Amino acid sequence: MASTDELDSYFIKMGLPYEQVGDGTWVVHPDSTIHVPIGVQIEDPIVLFSIAMFELPPDATDRERLFRTLLELNGELLHSSYALQGDRVILSGAQQLENLDFNEFQAMVDDMCIALDNHMEKIAPWMHHGDQRPAIAAEGST
Repeated sequence: MASTDELDSYFIKMGLPYEQVGDGTWVVHPDSTIHVPIGVQIEDPIVLFSIAMFELPPDATDRERLFRTLLELNGELLHSSYALQGDRVILSGAQQLENLDFNEFQAMVDDMCIALDNHMEKIAPWMHHGDQRPAIAAEGST
């Protein structure tokens, strides 16, 4: 069974900068072109991985096209997926804590990094103008 110590060892083995921000909660800074942190949280019996991509404004145009785009992009992902949480678009995934090994952990982080690197251009039209960047999802909100 994966534990807090084992997850720490996975971060070290991957060579990822990270910080523990709470009991069973980390912020990981993967090496992707977008440089967005991933929240990792143990919520027994699972480990949650999440990024809050952006807040969808109520006046966003062509929401149906965004939703279709996100569903199509989900088809390219193996371990994570886009979802709506209220008006927030998130990228998240989960693995069983009991069976989580290093390869599964690395696959989840890699899948999310690939999504960030390859999909931002396709979803950028719906992001707020200005400084809005993806961020980790709020604790317990995935």
